Amino acid sequence: MKVVDVSTWQGKINWDEAKKHVDGVIIRCGFGDDIGSQDDEQFLRNISECERLGIPHGVYLYSYATNEVHMQSEVNHILRLIKGRKLQFPVYVDLEDETLRPYFNADLFIRMGDQIEKAGYWFGVYANLDWFRNTIRNSLDRFTRWVAQYNNSFDSYGDMWQYTSQGTVPGIGSGNVDMNECYRDFPEEITGGKVEKPIVNKNFDVFIRVRTQRHGWLPEVKNLEDFAGYEDSPITDITIKVSGGSVKYRVHVIGAGWLPYVTGYNINDHVNGYGGNGKPIDAIEVYFYTPDGCVPKRAKYRVAPCGGSYYPYQYDNETENGQDGYAGAFGVKIGKIQLCIE
Repeated sequence: MKVVDVSTWQGKINWDEAKKHVDGVIIRCGFGDDIGSQDDEQFLRNISECERLGIPHGVYLYSYATNEVHMQSEVNHILRLIKGRKLQFPVYVDLEDETLRPYFNADLFIRMGDQIEKAGYWFGVYANLDWFRNTIRNSLDRFTRWVAQYNNSFDSYGDMWQYTSQGTVPGIGSGNVDMNECYRDFPEEITGGKVEKPIVNKNFDVFIRVRTQRHGWLPEVKNLEDFAGYEDSPITDITIKVSGGSVKYRVHVIGAGWLPYVTGYNINDHVNGYGGNGKPIDAIEVYFYTPDGCVPKRAKYRVAPCGGSYYPYQYDNETENGQDGYAGAFGVKIGKIQLCIE
């Protein structure tokens, strides 16, 4: 099988043309830790185009992981970007950075592979022949190997051989692209040769109302057009709805702890229409469920204490990269909240 691997370095690819000349694509999703600025700039477009056109594809992440913290962040990075997607090739970790080599720890990448497999994907290792022979050796042999060896013959073992970085494919810019020969029919093994239906990159609106101690229920706020609340009065109740998908949320009340999750948007329904019990709220957790067939999205929200500045944004109920799983600080009354879906 003729397979190319691509990243932002190939620019905006004409996938309608490229499809005629390749059997599969491995797409860089990003590099290093789970930080938005380290997502590959062309990843979402590349994977969406492959889904639209039915081009079999997998992904890779360029790794810098030398310890457990960075390894876990890289796992989170991968899974965040492929959440809800079906792949026909493995998820590969790219081991080639020379700063990583002196600290290479096979156990880290075994645990990385375990987590990727647990999420329902195949896991593989990419490296050049020297890395495999002198650093990795047989320590990661339980995973499929993708080997870079730039010559006219493949004298190693592996399921895929990257034989040049100077290939050309119609539709893939005017520069070079990595070319690979794949000796294993991953699409047939993984998905029976099927490429899932295209995933739509759809935007969703979110609407929020709050009740404060001093002002009662306030008007509805859409997305980040404004904030909900008042600086001088604590929020006591919150109701949220979305234009598509669904949302669940709960609030933490001073003196009462976390109240049950709710999913409704009705200020007259004290059971499932809003979160709160009339007492000051000091934290909130919001989780967005993306509908089937759409690019996964998350609730992005932040709060500010009465008379104070905003805390950092929280995404869904995530706890990585300094996030707490909720927005707020226990014991400190909330005066304002902002919320969007992205």
